[in-house]
Amino acid sequence: MQSRPLATDDLVSRYIELFVNRRAHTIQSSTPDSEKGRWYYYLPKGKIALSDSTIRSHLEGRVTIGLYAINPATQRCKWVAIDADYPTALEDLLKLQWELRQDV
Repeated sequence: MQSRPLATDDLVSRYIELFVNRRAHTIQSSTPDSEKGRWYYYLPKGKIALSDSTIRSHLEGRVTIGLYAINPATQRCKWVAIDADYPTALEDLLKLQWELRQDV
């Protein structure tokens, strides 16, 4: 049996510094929907704030979380996720790259 790598305190801190804009987050369901086979994300019960422990569990592969890119206080983000796994994705990514370079 292969063991999972452990997330160090330094790795958790760096992850937070790079990717966390606010402590709101979602958690992926542990099993897919029986009818559609889709995995859903939901808010933690009680609207629990994102903790270092949850980040550690995510980095160690025990849970999958979803983070919000935009910081509501500044309306800015540190990162963006782009789903580009379709046949014409490269063309669209090149258009996006051009547009982003215009916004300097």
